[in-house]
Amino acid sequence: MPFVITNPQQLGHTLKGLRKQKDLTQVQMAKLSGLGQKTISLLETEPWRCSVDSLLRYLSAVDAAMSLDFIAALRGSGDEAW
Repeated sequence: MPFVITNPQQLGHTLKGLRKQKDLTQVQMAKLSGLGQKTISLLETEPWRCSVDSLLRYLSAVDAAMSLDFIAALRGSGDEAW
């Protein structure tokens, strides 16, 4: 199921939900991903403080991937400037 994430809080909430769907604790998630438990906690509560590498390792551990879409496509118009 795709998730539309537009802010860091949504990202953290979504990551935690993915982990919970797999019935994993943060400690178990840390072992699966090769990250520390503190990093798992930060990804779920303050994702802006973590690296893209940590995010990708987290996603891999829960069998998820990241996809990016242009905001203009989500709004239905290609005229908006960055």
